[in-house]
Amino acid sequence: MTTAVVGAGWLGTPIANACPGDVVATTRSGRRPDALADRVDIAALELLADPIALGPLARVDAWLVAIAPGRDQDRRTLYVDGAQRLLATLPTTTVRRVVWIGSTSALPDTDAVLDETCDAWPDEPRGRIQREAEAAVARACDTAGVPWMILRMGGLYGPGRELGRIFAGTDRSRDGDRATNLVHRDDAVTAAVAALDSGRTGIVHVVADDHCARRVMIDAARACAGLAPAEWAGPPAAIPHGKRVANARLSDWLGVRLQHPRHGPLATPQAGA
Repeated sequence: MTTAVVGAGWLGTPIANACPGDVVATTRSGRRPDALADRVDIAALELLADPIALGPLARVDAWLVAIAPGRDQDRRTLYVDGAQRLLATLPTTTVRRVVWIGSTSALPDTDAVLDETCDAWPDEPRGRIQREAEAAVARACDTAGVPWMILRMGGLYGPGRELGRIFAGTDRSRDGDRATNLVHRDDAVTAAVAALDSGRTGIVHVVADDHCARRVMIDAARACAGLAPAEWAGPPAAIPHGKRVANARLSDWLGVRLQHPRHGPLATPQAGA
């Protein structure tokens, strides 16, 4: 299989490196990321161009789209308009599989365990944009007769984005008893490669099993960083509240066994790297 990874960034680059067969990865400029494997070809692709110049992407078997807005890009313009522009070209390609990297922000911020059958939309604008992008992906792929999968990623951490670094500086005025929904980049990469090989169509949540409270992460991170303990208004809740994203389809649909099922409490500032 020949795969195109659209968006060779912090997540897309290791996905491209992990994909079997022939792989082409894209950046807006066509500049090759330092971490991209030599065997992976590189191409320029601007999703907001009119018309879109697909180049080698028109002749591959699958697209995996892992885009993120740059400093000069509006989120809705990229995620919704960009997705529509790219996927409108599907009938002119040889693509027979699309995997879209989304976010668990597409889920409502409610005190519940939420699986992929949740059809309620979030109130927060970023999450609504993610939900609109998902709808655009499903609609375009269904129209073109191309099987698709949306991977809703939890909060990503890993090399350069270690949990200790993320949580040590967290604003302590926020609710420390809210549940976390995180995933290590290694597990995200494994899920992405499995999704490309899957015959299923639908949404899969890519999150760790652990939903420990934010205060657990903050306290451990601050201790590891040598910072003063956080000051909380009261004792911790017996059970973290807020949305807890279920991940059963990750194993049931994709056969993924998490390398990092738990992320707290932290052991060192580099935990999860």
